[in-house]
Amino acid sequence: MPYGYPLPPPPFGYYGLPPPNASPGTPAHASQSVARPRGTGSASASPRPVLPPAPPGSISYTDDAATKLTDTVRRRCFNCRTTEASTWRRSNLSAGKVLCNKCGLYERTHSCARPEQFTQQK
Repeated sequence: MPYGYPLPPPPFGYYGLPPPNASPGTPAHASQSVARPRGTGSASASPRPVLPPAPPGSISYTDDAATKLTDTVRRRCFNCRTTEASTWRRSNLSAGKVLCNKCGLYERTHSCARPEQFTQQK
């Protein structure tokens, strides 16, 4: 044991040996399971929201950071709902959401969401 712990045995069929429950004459690869591609996200990740089809020419807004922006899909702050910002930031408190610059800086500084009373002052 060069690593100080036992290594798991190789899977059946690795060395050309059939699994113990295989019948004689059955190829070693016949009883192996088919590999399926894994999903890209973890089990705890929430699924991406699906935007309903918008009428032609109308603009929709999203606070999801993973959504690709187009001529008809634009960003909206997850906290204050503004659609006009000089810079967009990813939220640390709400994974996968985008914040306007003001809400993002407040969140980073105070480790909490920017209060609604601040968003109403102009």
